[in-house]
Amino acid sequence: MPQLDGLKEDLAILKFWLGIVVASFLAIIGWLATNYNKSELWIIISSIVLLFMFAFIALLINKKMRKIIKQIYESKKE
Repeated sequence: MPQLDGLKEDLAILKFWLGIVVASFLAIIGWLATNYNKSELWIIISSIVLLFMFAFIALLINKKMRKIIKQIYESKKE
């Protein structure tokens, strides 16, 4: 049972960080939508690079979460 509790806690922490990544992603999209014509080119390019980085990080977190969920289901079967 302690292993199951640890897995659930790991999943909760990953959900928190996924929320932070998604919120940051949406904030950058909103900023780009309102300031794309006022900002310098290097800031816009940096923002787009950050968007790709956040999308990649979200995919990694999602993959890790799926792995933990699978482990939770397997440990409940035992």
